[in-house]
Amino acid sequence: MQDLRQLFSDARGSNPRLALAAVHALEKEVEWLLVRVVRLARSNGYDWGRIGRLLGVSRQAARQRFDRLAPKTGPLPPTRGLTPMELHVRAVAETAQEVRRQRESEHDDPVFW
Repeated sequence: MQDLRQLFSDARGSNPRLALAAVHALEKEVEWLLVRVVRLARSNGYDWGRIGRLLGVSRQAARQRFDRLAPKTGPLPPTRGLTPMELHVRAVAETAQEVRRQRESEHDDPVFW
């Protein structure tokens, strides 16, 4: 994955050849990331209606676009050298999962004497 800051800089530059190549690379990165987060949402129980609302499209549009690419279960796409932002997002997701597990285990109280 190229440095996103450099791609953004190139896309805003005055060289049309470099700008077009940068925009093309950014499109590929965004598409890859979009599939990744839709898979993450599906693996966390999000339905197509919720995903569609968050993406600003209908339930049907989200399902038609991602159903084959992001099934309800299955592995996330392979990581490709995580950026600092992706590492932060992963840490936040793992923390949220741990909090959820702790809350669920609090409801499984043994009988206290």
